[in-house]
Amino acid sequence: MLKDQLCNYIEKKQVLSIDSVIKELGISPSSVYRFIKDESLERVSKGVYVKSNLWNDEMNLLSKRTSVAVFSHESALLLHNLTDREPSSLTVTVPSTYNASSLIKTGVRVFYIKPDFLGIGKTNLMSLEGNLLPSYDLERTICDILRSRSQIDAQVVFGALKAYVKRKDKRLDILSDYARKFRISKLISQYLGVLL
Repeated sequence: MLKDQLCNYIEKKQVLSIDSVIKELGISPSSVYRFIKDESLERVSKGVYVKSNLWNDEMNLLSKRTSVAVFSHESALLLHNLTDREPSSLTVTVPSTYNASSLIKTGVRVFYIKPDFLGIGKTNLMSLEGNLLPSYDLERTICDILRSRSQIDAQVVFGALKAYVKRKDKRLDILSDYARKFRISKLISQYLGVLL
């Protein structure tokens, strides 16, 4: 019964957080630790465990470690198929009020933004392994790479812009709206004026 409860929990959430299990299911810590050992779960971070077969989706693991990080920049380009170049490190955006030192220590590239802007264009995208990940839509991703263009390889930026203008699902009105909010309307016009 206890094992079934925990198996269903980890199957549904894809992650086992000891604190959450104790609160949500009312299971004793010793029983949870015994289950972790019996099932050979892998430790992702303090108090957080996953099935060992989930290790192949690094992005999914990262999204389970922190609920505030949103995949952005090069990682979002990859999720949108706007680049064929896999980034050397995962890139996320977090609110400027968030302490991302644990993410940075693990090699994640972190961009900070005012909390009011974090939700603009936020959506969920499917990873290559079939997991839903918090990310940004096409238009927000384009704005992000242009805003951070000095920190991103120029070939990646131009390649993504070329791929974006060829897409049938591009929404130029939304792009214009985001550009206005991020105060990069002139920059968007300069880059896309050449490509459109």
